[in-house]
Amino acid sequence: MVRLQINTRPTATDLIPLSTAKEFLRVTHSSEDTTIEAMIAGAIDSAQNFTNSNFLSHTYTMYLQSWSDVYVNNTYNGYLYRDIETNLNTVNGGYFSPYTGLAQFVIPNPPLRAITHIKYYDNTNTQQTYSATNYTMFSFINQKGFVEINKDVNLPSLYERADAVEIKFTTGFGNSSGDVPAAIKQAILLIIGKLYELREDSVSRLPKASEYLLEPYRIKTY
Repeated sequence: MVRLQINTRPTATDLIPLSTAKEFLRVTHSSEDTTIEAMIAGAIDSAQNFTNSNFLSHTYTMYLQSWSDVYVNNTYNGYLYRDIETNLNTVNGGYFSPYTGLAQFVIPNPPLRAITHIKYYDNTNTQQTYSATNYTMFSFINQKGFVEINKDVNLPSLYERADAVEIKFTTGFGNSSGDVPAAIKQAILLIIGKLYELREDSVSRLPKASEYLLEPYRIKTY
């Protein structure tokens, strides 16, 4: 089974400062600052959920029980845990590319920016660092990124434990608001505007204009 732990995450106002939201809303007083900050956070969450991605940098650690554990993969008939399906490209239950035949570890919460390290516990229960020369990181704008084990590289034996493999990684467009596409930030402001003006439930999911702005950045989940 794969386990995911979040290590660091930004605050909502790192992406949309309170002053920016108030200017968009044409609010000049401070009596609703706390309410507007909550709306900023809610709007960002809604936009990230719609696009299935992170906008600013988040760091995670993913733990695998074995090299064949799978979190998600990039096929339409994908699966969350090994051996649930039998008609996939598998190596002992793990995923591999049907094109290269190489083992892949698909990384959630795109866009993938960096792999900090891959560590594992060897058969003596000693943690080792898996050399970065053994794998290649791939990051895309239209799907989840992944780590692919290089050709002719063998995966080492593991000690039996829940956290036998540790993959630490960073996702998001960057560390600052300026790294995030302008269309995404404009869509978030539109959502904030709707939340501010309509303080009750609504049939529509998001403002239509914000969906149009976010759609090019939407990553399908499988």
